[in-house]
Amino acid sequence: MPKVPILAGLLFAGTIAWACGDKLSLMMGARSSQIKPLHPAAILAYPGRSASAALIRSLESQPAFKKAGYRFKLVENSAGFGEALKNGKYDVVLADIGEANELNREVLSAASKPILLPVAFKASKDEQSAAQKKYHCLLKAPGNFESYVDAIDRAMDLKLKGTR
Repeated sequence: MPKVPILAGLLFAGTIAWACGDKLSLMMGARSSQIKPLHPAAILAYPGRSASAALIRSLESQPAFKKAGYRFKLVENSAGFGEALKNGKYDVVLADIGEANELNREVLSAASKPILLPVAFKASKDEQSAAQKKYHCLLKAPGNFESYVDAIDRAMDLKLKGTR
């Protein structure tokens, strides 16, 4: 008779362990770093000589961004920027928050109608707020991969909705 309670206890413990493991594997399997973004994007990156230049340059070489389906074109000067906008098709233009106003006219007139996504590298709250109001999206840095992907996805949502 004592074998029945022991067997029942083992079955009960096994059921609980299986259920917990199942939930754990579901939670572990859905980490945000493994989720692909909703919108792969063609990105024109213009680092310029800004505070965020090193960050913008480094995004192109991130394996996680390539895995996410982002295609980068990096241009280092204003002539290359204008030429790339004229001859290429881009969804998003990444540029420092300080240079966004200067580049906005060219971005707005580009045939591919990209969305300008300013990069706020250690910018003040006022600068971030003003850029958010004007451009409707903002990439805040320093940050992590997930926050950068979220910012690019928000920009892509705006592009698909036709909001500029």
